[in-house]
Amino acid sequence: MNKPPKWGLEAWYTAHLCYGIIQMVFIPILIPTFILDKTGSATQVGIAMGILGLSGLLAPVLGGLADKYRAHRAAQLIGLAAIGVAALIFALSGASFMLHLLAAVFLGLGSASLLMINPAFIVSGGYEAEEEASKLTLLNQVAIVGSLAAGLGLAALTEAGVSYVVQFIVMFSVAAFALLVTAASNKQAAGRIKVASEDDSDAQGGITEVLFSRFGLILLAIFFVSIGQGVITGQFPNYMAEVFKIDAASSSVALSVSAVVSLVLLSLVGKAMAKVGGEKVWLLAVVAKVVVMIGLAGLAIYADQLAAYLPLALYLVYLQGVTTVDMVQPAIAAKASRAGAGMTQGLLMFAIAGAYAGGNVLSGISADSFGWSSLASLVAVVSIIALLVGLTCLMGKPKVAMQRATFNDTESTSEL
Repeated sequence: MNKPPKWGLEAWYTAHLCYGIIQMVFIPILIPTFILDKTGSATQVGIAMGILGLSGLLAPVLGGLADKYRAHRAAQLIGLAAIGVAALIFALSGASFMLHLLAAVFLGLGSASLLMINPAFIVSGGYEAEEEASKLTLLNQVAIVGSLAAGLGLAALTEAGVSYVVQFIVMFSVAAFALLVTAASNKQAAGRIKVASEDDSDAQGGITEVLFSRFGLILLAIFFVSIGQGVITGQFPNYMAEVFKIDAASSSVALSVSAVVSLVLLSLVGKAMAKVGGEKVWLLAVVAKVVVMIGLAGLAIYADQLAAYLPLALYLVYLQGVTTVDMVQPAIAAKASRAGAGMTQGLLMFAIAGAYAGGNVLSGISADSFGWSSLASLVAVVSIIALLVGLTCLMGKPKVAMQRATFNDTESTSEL
């Protein structure tokens, strides 16, 4: 019996380190400021960030293929490679909006693949609830460490006046390093994922049956909360600059401060997950996000009289909500779904990616049509909808549709 290591880091966590660097810093800070600088259009920033999210709509297809061919390992490596390709395209794109969109496709595909596969290695790896929560905590803390280092690094590069081309080369280097380390270390972890055999397929039900279930309602709640995240995170540096006159370097430093706070918060979230379940943790995080956005909408009225740290501090709290829901959602989905590991996380990513795409497009349109200060109100509204839907499907004792995976006494089929 080949049991996984119980508590410590594994080398393949480098893939999530890369995810933290790219998703939490380079995407929300570098990409929108670069595109706005080159095009001068908030709407085009929103479209590009929306396309980035739309690429994640391929996640159920990738997840299904990963389940069918036991290619979870390959899917993880493809995700890292796609990020590297995106960085190179951005570096060479100049003012070409079409190349910005092409790079966004690759970046979205890479980010979605990592967010789909990395947690699946844990939530479908046969761990008990306490150990699963601990490993999810550690995985997400690795991403936070990456975002902390990247936030400080990107702020330093920006202050030093380093060109966008060099910044994108740094982004490529991060992805390339992670690809090499992960390729050498992820075979065993991928092999732990239990994939249902053909004899078990009837128990899973078709995709329509899966979606029109409690799991489908959970995806709907996640969809709405992710719309809000897409609206504000996709335009974060631009929103802070236009509403509160806060420069991009300060916004980048704020992300680093948020990362430090998240390192502590995630330990508490992991303990709460093990004690009361991820469902209640998710609901509490959404409540916090609603309160923060209402607060930001109110502060915008007095923007000229505020110190920069006030709106940044509120946004920092919002980011803790984002960190929390991102951590618990894979486990919530795995408990409620009857589909295989790859398909389950793929459907989760489909909901998140579609929401981010719509949210980013809405943010650009709203900023151009109603002013930048409208974004906080928009986020508050969709987050309230998410909370209402979540209350209908997350309260009470969940019915686990599939038993937790168990470790086979014999070697499983090797991953591609």
